[in-house]
Amino acid sequence: MLAVILAGGFGTRLRPLTINLPKPMVPVANQPMMEHVVRLLERHGFDDILTMLHYSPESSSVISNQEKNWGR
Repeated sequence: MLAVILAGGFGTRLRPLTINLPKPMVPVANQPMMEHVVRLLERHGFDDILTMLHYSPESSSVISNQEKNWGR
């Protein structure tokens, strides 16, 4: 099943947390928010994930590099 995560925007309402960090990478319980979302989708049977990024997409590549360690 395919899921689409919309993670665009500058995160202005989350300032000062997003001054140097895009919204998907803001830590929640010591993990990036995006990791929580991806793990939740995986738990519910989604195996294809498309992420729509705008601001600083290169910093979110950390998540995709870690995916190979997520039960695959």
